[in-house]
Amino acid sequence: MTRTPGRRTSTTRRRTRRALTPEERAERLSAAREQLLAGIDTLMTADGWEQLITSRAWLRRYSLNNILMILQQCPHATDVRPMSEWKREGYPLMRKGTHKIKIWKPRFHKAEAADGEPDSTESTTTGSTDNTAKTALSGFMLVPVVDVSQLDGDPSAHRPAPPQPIELSGDAPAGLWDGIHDVITNRGYTVDRDDCSDAYGRTIWSERRVSVRADIGPAQAAKTLTHELAHILCDHETRTDAPRHLGEVEAESVACIVAAVCGLDTLAYSVPYVAGWAVDRDTARASAQRVLAVADTILSHLDAKPRPPAADASPHTLAATVA
Repeated sequence: MTRTPGRRTSTTRRRTRRALTPEERAERLSAAREQLLAGIDTLMTADGWEQLITSRAWLRRYSLNNILMILQQCPHATDVRPMSEWKREGYPLMRKGTHKIKIWKPRFHKAEAADGEPDSTESTTTGSTDNTAKTALSGFMLVPVVDVSQLDGDPSAHRPAPPQPIELSGDAPAGLWDGIHDVITNRGYTVDRDDCSDAYGRTIWSERRVSVRADIGPAQAAKTLTHELAHILCDHETRTDAPRHLGEVEAESVACIVAAVCGLDTLAYSVPYVAGWAVDRDTARASAQRVLAVADTILSHLDAKPRPPAADASPHTLAATVA
């Protein structure tokens, strides 16, 4: 096939794209860092924190820094991937007027083997290669990703509809209570349904006991049990320097993430009270990292736990499916 002159020009242009000067690269990195700091600042507001907690239900593949970067550039993002993944799904083009999102990607280099130590990057007699043992982090670079809203087309139109959120007053997702119960008891605590006065639940450190109010329904009970587990995994017993309201924000945020992934939408009443909870960037960032790590630990356990058959469901493991 004969190529047109315009096609040759386009190909040449792609091959000879000008490299960034050190000054231009430094300017872009500086702008990205400022964007990240602005993202951290938003964590100190009720709306910003709610945005983070909401996003974690679908952004589990990204680090805190990259979540903040994504939300700064595309506040309403819902599904962010490299363009290569979208192309494999049959969506090779972006909508006109949209711009790719920039996030941080670690950059590695091969480390030299110590004297007398074989170089693990060389192929063995079986032909396999191990490149993991002799690499070292050398820095970070900005790479592009794309949100589904920026695509020319709508992939969601060809996917099964996600499970709709269940009202907190209704049933709990199948396996949620039992899965959380297992994590708590495996850490040496007992769990009961008892009178908790005006609270939904409480953790009695001295007795190694978690209590959930007996007169609340399955959904609220499972959410409350998750909140109490978050207190345990966030080390609120030993972090005596953390004020009580900060511990409550962390525990409730973990519970919100876990509940959202499992199909319980609790943000409407759970998150708004956090305004003014953090006095500086370091506090906001540390709590955000802790919340995301603890939520992922809980979700990993739930993902690994087989879902009980519906016919054998306990009073706390009803109807819905753990996502």
